[in-house]
Amino acid sequence: MKKYLFIVLLVGVGFGQVFSKEKLEFDEIYSKVNNKNKWGPDDKLGTINYITNEKVLSALKIPNKGISVSLGFNMVDDSTRINNSSYDHLSKFAYKQIFKEHNGYNWIMDNYEIAYHGFTHSHIDGINHLSKDGKMYNGFVDPNILGIDNYKNGIISKGILIDVPLLYNKEYVDAGYKVTLKDIIGFEKKYKVKIEKGDVLLIRTGRWVEKEIKGDWNFPKKAAGIHYNIIPFLSEREIAVLGSDGTNDSHPPLIKEEGSPIHLLTLVAMGMPLLDNLNLEELSKKAREVNKWEFFISIQPLRLEGGTGSPLNALAIF
Repeated sequence: MKKYLFIVLLVGVGFGQVFSKEKLEFDEIYSKVNNKNKWGPDDKLGTINYITNEKVLSALKIPNKGISVSLGFNMVDDSTRINNSSYDHLSKFAYKQIFKEHNGYNWIMDNYEIAYHGFTHSHIDGINHLSKDGKMYNGFVDPNILGIDNYKNGIISKGILIDVPLLYNKEYVDAGYKVTLKDIIGFEKKYKVKIEKGDVLLIRTGRWVEKEIKGDWNFPKKAAGIHYNIIPFLSEREIAVLGSDGTNDSHPPLIKEEGSPIHLLTLVAMGMPLLDNLNLEELSKKAREVNKWEFFISIQPLRLEGGTGSPLNALAIF
């Protein structure tokens, strides 16, 4: 009987799932930052709730030069002009001009086909873009309830740029780099800026400069992004939105069991929308020129009912 029990125990161990240390740490962070029911069981806005009327009025006082900077790119059907990847079939863009005569006039119209999620186009990820075990933010299971149309009044707040290459006097950090809490705190101290409640935090890695200097590469396989252990800090600071010049996740990921840990922690646990593939180069130049890393930011997603996000041309105003 003892021999039989020993064999059973061995079989149980052999078929049991063993998680990595990083996965266990991730799960702990997920529970810690989870905002389920924080603003009630029917809440559909997530961390956008941190942007109060007072926050908007405060942000409106920031600009003093009247300088507007676009945080997006022109949408083109040639993805190699941005950052070609093996996932381009997920990020298609097609444009066709249509010439039509009507009421004695020659009209020129447009037909667009856009699949903006992926690694190419500047866009916002809605909090219904991802689920965990079939459940999205706040326990919702129907993606239409958490559609991007919930942000129909826009996202207006103070923006903060954390320019990681600038911190180290570089043009870019290498693809695959993991932005750490040390980087964030170091930039705050050196450039006298502070991430506060309701802020839109933008993290520049220099992705587009690296492409310009070194040429194209398969971005999804090797990409700079943030370390997952930064998320508790961002949760404590109560930021509203996170964005970057990549997709916020680094590749290859640090957790073998989680392919996109940042997306899971922000979209699903926190209810925080993400800004992906932003053009932060002009913003970086202008911030250095005026010696200012905070600005008024205006994010206006298209009102796509039930949409999981939207193409985006956000504006930073100094």
